[in-house]
Amino acid sequence: MRPAHRPGETVGGSVSRQGHDSIPRTRVPLRAAAAVCSVLLWCWPVFVVAAESSDRDEPDAIEVSESLTVTDTRLRDRARTADGPQRSVPAHVTVLERVEIERGNVETLQDLLATQAGAILFDEIGDDVSKTLDLRGFGGSGTRVFLNGAPLNDPRNNSLALELVPLDHLDRVEITRGSTAALAGGGSEAGVINLWTRPGGPLGGELSAAAGEFGTLDLSGSMTTRAGATDVALSAALYATDGFRENADGDLVRGGLDLGWDLGAGRRLDLSVVSGAADFGNPGALTLAEHDSAPERSPFNSLDFTDESLTQAVLNLTTNLGDRWSLAANLFGRDRQTDALTTGRAAPAFGGFFLATETAVIGSAVQLGRGRESAASGSYLSLGVEWLDGETDAAGFGTSASDLGRVSPDGLASENTTERRTIGLYLQERWQISERVTLTAGARYDEQEVAYRENSPSPTNDDARDFSEVSLRAGLAWSVGAAHSAYASYGEAFLPPTVEELFSFPLFGSNPDLRPQDSRSLELGFRGRWGGGRALDLALFQIDTEDEIVFDPDSSLGLFGANVNIGEARRRGLELSARGDLGRTARAFANLTLMDPELANGPHAGNTLPLVPEERLSIGVDVELPHALDLRAVVSHVGDQVLDNDDANSAERLDAYTVVNARLSWSPRSDRGATLFVDARNLFDERYATRGIFAFDFQTFTNEAFLTPAPGRRIMGGVEWRF
Repeated sequence: MRPAHRPGETVGGSVSRQGHDSIPRTRVPLRAAAAVCSVLLWCWPVFVVAAESSDRDEPDAIEVSESLTVTDTRLRDRARTADGPQRSVPAHVTVLERVEIERGNVETLQDLLATQAGAILFDEIGDDVSKTLDLRGFGGSGTRVFLNGAPLNDPRNNSLALELVPLDHLDRVEITRGSTAALAGGGSEAGVINLWTRPGGPLGGELSAAAGEFGTLDLSGSMTTRAGATDVALSAALYATDGFRENADGDLVRGGLDLGWDLGAGRRLDLSVVSGAADFGNPGALTLAEHDSAPERSPFNSLDFTDESLTQAVLNLTTNLGDRWSLAANLFGRDRQTDALTTGRAAPAFGGFFLATETAVIGSAVQLGRGRESAASGSYLSLGVEWLDGETDAAGFGTSASDLGRVSPDGLASENTTERRTIGLYLQERWQISERVTLTAGARYDEQEVAYRENSPSPTNDDARDFSEVSLRAGLAWSVGAAHSAYASYGEAFLPPTVEELFSFPLFGSNPDLRPQDSRSLELGFRGRWGGGRALDLALFQIDTEDEIVFDPDSSLGLFGANVNIGEARRRGLELSARGDLGRTARAFANLTLMDPELANGPHAGNTLPLVPEERLSIGVDVELPHALDLRAVVSHVGDQVLDNDDANSAERLDAYTVVNARLSWSPRSDRGATLFVDARNLFDERYATRGIFAFDFQTFTNEAFLTPAPGRRIMGGVEWRF
């Protein structure tokens, strides 16, 4: 990985991606490493107990099925199981278990989620890896993501680097849609995604190697084992490519380790450590004319790059405290480092900008559960507290127009520290009123403090804000027979302005008077389950937001615009998911999303919200062919979209696109041994862009539409070996 600057160090040298003698910095994520060491020391006595008890009988395996259980509390609060029947959850929930994750045949978590109802990806960077996930039209900022119960959203700007999550190490992905702050806290207007890593098990694993166009190499491996009451799972993966565009080359390295101890009497301790690092060029966006003539070019961003790393350690304890009580608790630490160089079209006049940040986060959550449920009656109460403390050190350097890739101490433009502290108190009650009816109600109080300290250019810019919010949740689920259910729900959520939006760029976008963005969600849904694995999920929803935070390029609060609260917006939609067997040798799925997203007041009332397509459709089929062959094909269609920044809907829309991905594999044995495969992405070589923005063009001094090209057809072949 490339060295980079930390505040207070001497700087100088080129920041070109080809050079490794640039800004010196120790790349070890010290604070995250300290957090990991603290966790290890804290649980060392348990290590000893687990080692001494290795001669115990192996614990019984517990199967978790999508059709039976889903995590609908903040933490998993009963050892080794999820929390409640899916039919009693008043929300549109999708669960992807390990077999479906493997069947997805994708490189990143974002690509796995892209085919699900309500989800879409857009690429601001242009490397086809560092893509942003959008759920229910919230532009990537309204989804709360947890990894083994620990939040992944960055405390500085609420961003996610999902490409750094080791996909080969995930065991289960749960998507709960709708405003759910009462369950997860701020930033969950669109919903919550829970990621659970693979537990250890009987000795086994897999190795995979693939190569293909654009000099792409994909290597991965994972293994599980168990010794008495101790189980282990580990994984590692490397993805490297020369890129489908100029300056889109890079590499992605990820890995994970899980250690679990069954302590008996319903008690379990799990330690998970995941790490990822990515170094990719940022080829940027093109004008319409440039995109049509040469989408593979990067004429104005040939030096740009992002170098990023993430390490997170989480310790989870689940235990039964008697016949009616249970306890779940976690402790986590995370370190995220990012170095980025940005040049672009204005560089000949203004030069470039290099930004180095390091974010350290620690936090914990404790949850008590009380109750006993049966098929006919009962209740379950969850109450808990969680806290988070995050700090980011950032240093920005201007680079001269004559040497865009060189950083010197004289180029120091900014040096600051941002902090965010959050505490949340929550409770949720689920009543099994009868064999058919379940009522859920919850409430949560959140208090957040954000602070900004600037050493350069002006310490007088120091500032702080406090926010507090109460969020409610209620829902009713009605079982129609043993396999079908309907539900109605109401949920609230909020998105506090980030430190970056408030303070980090005086005169260049920040606005210290921003108010939190609030939302209210109404949803009606139906779940049907039949034999042959056939399932149907239907959801009708409406999400109303107030004080939505957007960047206004015409605002007088900054030299080139500012973040502002624009008022009200409404997102109404329908989500339909279907899956099931088609005879003995085929299985299919279809996910349809229809959206009506609009600004509800102000000068652009009634206009369509930017970057929210009105229709999305994904259809996939998996067919077993003769001679041990298997064919999987997925067709994804995304409708046209209003360009980002175009609240007036005055520019031409981003075109709709349809992409077909296919995989043909040969497996002489279904359970063990080798599998040969060929992957074809964008099989029919569709030329399209996932994101467009209406912005000022320093070349023409007029507003222009800029598109970020997506890759054309890519073919890869490889082998996988299971043991």
